[in-house]
Amino acid sequence: MKKNNILIVLRVFAALAAWFIIYKCYGAFIDPLLEGNVSVSIRMILSRMVVPYTLGLGAAYLIVRGMPMEKDSSDSLLSVTPGLIFKAFLIQMGLSMPAIMIGNMILKVLGKPLGGMSREEIFGEHFVFYIVLLLIFNPIMEEVLFRKLALDKLLVLGEVPAIFISAAFFGLPHAYSQGVPQMFGTFVLGLVWAYVRIKTGKLWPCMVLHMLFNLYGAYFTLFMAGSTVTAFAMVGLNMIILPIPAVILLILTMSRSSSKASGKSEAVC
Repeated sequence: MKKNNILIVLRVFAALAAWFIIYKCYGAFIDPLLEGNVSVSIRMILSRMVVPYTLGLGAAYLIVRGMPMEKDSSDSLLSVTPGLIFKAFLIQMGLSMPAIMIGNMILKVLGKPLGGMSREEIFGEHFVFYIVLLLIFNPIMEEVLFRKLALDKLLVLGEVPAIFISAAFFGLPHAYSQGVPQMFGTFVLGLVWAYVRIKTGKLWPCMVLHMLFNLYGAYFTLFMAGSTVTAFAMVGLNMIILPIPAVILLILTMSRSSSKASGKSEAVC
């Protein structure tokens, strides 16, 4: 990798690190000072919504401001259709859920605590807060941060490096907040969403896919984990049924992309 490219990656990493440090420092040092003086709901809104995406996002923007950006190749963009969203959904679920579940199984065998959110947490006292956070706020703001602010700056490296590097940057914070299995799962999600963002030129499909993942991965999965029978059914669904169409669709998508790329190179020649 050229020296200039390394500097681009480091600068984007610094921006995301600044966002993450502000988010975590507030939670570690400022939020405890509000205990007993401010309601739990307000504290959750401040620590999970307001601070990360005002101070944190603002700091990240200032760090990458002025960086060169690659122009969109609007002549080859894909149209956003329900079929495209459905195929992307199958791919993301069929590849990310096995990664998360295998990681959780390994942790369980090793006697380590599992990451991620608990059933009691999202279905408990603050149910409404988590509905807004997971199904509306995070899908919008995380996509603005990772698939807009960061990915746009990384595209000067080329589409493939930008997709993989942005996905790695997306996965890393989840290792700290939700555990290593979630890191691998979110890395896969980051690959899919970055690909969709680049190939469609639009951000909102990524927001929709993000919301659908949270709906399935958090709410549906934890709801089904309520009994042994439904929990085993989820294992079969996530480890066998979903991965098969996901792999088939991924192979077809990659083969079509490579065919288009070779066709363009032949046309240039």
